[in-house]
Amino acid sequence: MKENKVKWYNSLLIKVNWAIVIIIIIFIAILTFAINQYISNKLNGYLKEYNLEIVKSLQKDVNKILDNGENALKITADLLAESPKTESEILSLFEKVKNNYQEFEYIYLANQKGEIIIKPQIQLPAAFDPRQRNWYQKAVKENKLIWTDAYLDANQRYLMITVALPLLDQRGARVGVLAADIRLSELSSQIVDKKIGQTGYPFIINKKGQIIVHPNDKLIEERYNVSQAFNPQVVFENKNGFLEYNFKGQKKIAAYLTLARLDSVIFSQIAAKEVFMIKDEIRNMIFKMGLVVLIILTISVLCINKKYLLNPLSELVNQISKVASRNYNVQIKERKDDEIGLVYKEFNNMTEEINAAYQQLAAYNQEITALNGELEHQAKHDLLTGIANRRSFLEELQFELAKSKKTTIILLDLDNFKEINDTLGHVYGDQILKKFSSLLAELENKLVSVARFGGDEFLILLKETDSPQKIKKYIKKIKKLAVNHLEINKQELYLGFSLGIASYPKDAKNSYDLITKADTAMYEAKKLYNQDYLFYNQKMINKMKNKKLIKEKLQKALKNDGFELKYQPQVKIKTGEIEYLEALIRFKDYKISPGQFIPVAEEYRLINQIGRWVTEKAIKELAVLNNKKGRNIKISINFSAQQLNDQGYIEFLTAKLKENRVAPEFLEIEITESLLINNEAKAIKYLTELSDLGIKLALDDFGTGYSSLNYVNYISFDKVKLDKKLIEEFLAYDNLETISSLIALFNSIKLPVVAEGVETREQYQKLKSINCDYIQGYLFSKPVLAAKLDKLLSQTFN
Repeated sequence: MKENKVKWYNSLLIKVNWAIVIIIIIFIAILTFAINQYISNKLNGYLKEYNLEIVKSLQKDVNKILDNGENALKITADLLAESPKTESEILSLFEKVKNNYQEFEYIYLANQKGEIIIKPQIQLPAAFDPRQRNWYQKAVKENKLIWTDAYLDANQRYLMITVALPLLDQRGARVGVLAADIRLSELSSQIVDKKIGQTGYPFIINKKGQIIVHPNDKLIEERYNVSQAFNPQVVFENKNGFLEYNFKGQKKIAAYLTLARLDSVIFSQIAAKEVFMIKDEIRNMIFKMGLVVLIILTISVLCINKKYLLNPLSELVNQISKVASRNYNVQIKERKDDEIGLVYKEFNNMTEEINAAYQQLAAYNQEITALNGELEHQAKHDLLTGIANRRSFLEELQFELAKSKKTTIILLDLDNFKEINDTLGHVYGDQILKKFSSLLAELENKLVSVARFGGDEFLILLKETDSPQKIKKYIKKIKKLAVNHLEINKQELYLGFSLGIASYPKDAKNSYDLITKADTAMYEAKKLYNQDYLFYNQKMINKMKNKKLIKEKLQKALKNDGFELKYQPQVKIKTGEIEYLEALIRFKDYKISPGQFIPVAEEYRLINQIGRWVTEKAIKELAVLNNKKGRNIKISINFSAQQLNDQGYIEFLTAKLKENRVAPEFLEIEITESLLINNEAKAIKYLTELSDLGIKLALDDFGTGYSSLNYVNYISFDKVKLDKKLIEEFLAYDNLETISSLIALFNSIKLPVVAEGVETREQYQKLKSINCDYIQGYLFSKPVLAAKLDKLLSQTFN
């Protein structure tokens, strides 16, 4: 009976143990499945968040490029709308824009006649009409700034996108379309170097499903369509999200966001194999752990009567529960090398591997956080100098303007910086920019901010003030920094600069107008020799408007024969006869003096055309005076410094003399000392060529502030003209001895002297008494037309 009970007890014990084993197996299976699902879900969520953060940062990068492109185009449009510009001025402006915004492949202006000005200048097909291009039609139709889809350029060489903006004149009428191209390969280089893990990278598709930005240029060139991998229509409808697809036999996982301006979608994708590598490792480790546990249970059935088995199993289950609650840093104190000891050892090894995997995920999170911080910093700071960039400055400026408090901006432009780059190299130039930026940054405080505007231009924001006194104090600090502390490669360097100042609200109501008006003031300061900064004022606009009107009149006169020449005689005192006539250009229909329109003609590069017109007209009328009337009169014409750049002028002059049968010695060219000072080597070479032709040369306006006799050693002058102010100053105080000595000095080197501006008989008598050679002025005659010269030339003056 007892034996039966023992058998029954043993049988029951075995059944209970097996029941316990089965329950534990079920529990471990459920626990293993739960851990696997939990980790999988967490990993999936984390990876989606990681991928989405990457694509957001890429979207910011692309939008930053597009924002900078739009801002550059808007500022360019403002400058073009401010005043009409010649083609060379527009090209110069485009060159500056391209230097500041290097993503632009081309920038161009197309007018309503189908004409186009483009930088860099290229040979377009003969049938090319910009009005037929998508960017032109879209900008005109929508009447606002637009971005195009990707398309081939006019020469069918590469893909690009275009930003275009209707260009309006000051009356609001459209005069054309301003546009710029960004080459897609350039856009690719801006974002596709963002490595995502080992296999991931970004790409962009258009609405047709064609890849337009991708690390593989071949896919872009072949316009690869992603519809072979997934439905792009669904992506565009969802606007953002996640998807899985197969590409060339590999499973990919991607996050995506739309780029509304380009009507496209940007993707951040990575190979599924890499994404789930860690998940698979964890799953394998859990499988191994479950297998080990099953082995343990099997051993426990075999060793059920061993007293040391149940407690170790209980401890093992407890530690597994800790792992399930995300406590991966657990270890079981190892025991002797029996079966349970080996299980403990394997368990400890597996928890170490799980903990290492968890640490790797934490490292990924830190990497993403650091990447976001770096991208945020790059978005707001200039890459070369490290100070705030234009975008950051505009955001801060707009924030200040929103407070409706007085605010001032200073636009600083370094003088002659291009010469530094050309002579010392761009590396040296970059060192100067970095050093100067660091000096400016030292002046920053809660009321002062500085930023690099682009190239060698800087912006300074003075908050809560428009006081000229406070602004001037700050300008003194800038000058002191530049003079006392600027040292590059152990060499002291002085940097000149020009400043333009504009304030809110008295000068402008928005940020773009403030910058534009500060820019206007800065360029006006550059033109002044004794002023390195200017406050913007309405007179500048009035001056610009007046120059614009004069420019338009000059262009109209050149086109419609709107000029005429008047002649003022130079009388030889000894004989009383007229030997020279000075040709003076005048408008036919406008009472605008040469003192007003000649500087405008020089500024707008019209002086070369005017100079050729004067030359041709004077030679023709000289031919009439001498060849047909039998006289030996000489005519002098004035020469501008800019005419030194007129390629082919000497050939033109020679041809006109030959065509009208006029000997070179009957033509005289008057030059000023300022022409020689600013362009000495070039001027000497040019004037020597004229002299070698037989053309006479006169040194004009002697006594206006330069008055150097050094040039007579290098140039064969035939005559010197004393300025009217010099004559008036000395003759008014009967200081005849100085004038007499000066005339004697010139006569000693065989240079006749002409006194200009002689208006009274008393002046004439005094000049005659000190042996002045020629007299010119209203005393004898005002400038007259060629038709009245016959009567004038028949007279003798005594």
